[in-house]
Amino acid sequence: MTTVAIMQPTFLPWLGYFALLDSVDHFVFLDDVQLSKQSWQTRNRIKGPNGPIMLSLGVARKPSKPLICEAKLAETGFEVALLKTVTANLGRAPHFDVVEDILKRSFETSGATVASLNIAIIDKIAEVSGISTPRYRSSDMKVQSTGTRSGRLIEICEYFNADTYLSPVGAHDYLTEEGEFANGATALCFLNYDHPPHPQLFGAFESHMAAIDALAHVGPDAFLDLVRSGIKPALSADEVATS
Repeated sequence: MTTVAIMQPTFLPWLGYFALLDSVDHFVFLDDVQLSKQSWQTRNRIKGPNGPIMLSLGVARKPSKPLICEAKLAETGFEVALLKTVTANLGRAPHFDVVEDILKRSFETSGATVASLNIAIIDKIAEVSGISTPRYRSSDMKVQSTGTRSGRLIEICEYFNADTYLSPVGAHDYLTEEGEFANGATALCFLNYDHPPHPQLFGAFESHMAAIDALAHVGPDAFLDLVRSGIKPALSADEVATS
């Protein structure tokens, strides 16, 4: 049985993203779709003393409607301000040095696009925590579809001879409305994730922060166990619809 997950390369994704990555045999970064500048592709949150603080990538204005793999990072020095904000809010966490190293190395070596930076950060978090799932970019795969969004996903699954496509719950509505998985050979199921609590600075636990928040507090040796502690048996489309 072969399971595939396909996700856009998110900026500093939450723990559930790494749960999805860890739960499959092949993981594909869907990087050749249009960038949405007001989305998790370009921003995410960490906990601050007064609640969540948004971290945002600087994105160049041109081209105006780029694919994620084509969207250029702005040459404004936003990286310096971003690192200062992360340091101000996570700097006292016991494993902040790991996060700082990941961010600095990613900014220095990833290249000039949103996709390359986001993927570099995700790869480095996976590497230090021991997530070994093979990862690919859809822009490298030459798998195209003239049909629906579901059709493109199914064709990528067929590329890997996958039996199962594991999706985040948030995609349930469009995947079931389009109906292509119901009529195909690839089974559709959904990640069932219960965000685990973990140590944090600044009082009561705040969930669904960027994964670097957890990594800074629990460290790379405990990060994967923390991620896996929230994974529950996958859900069917009907179970998601009735939950």
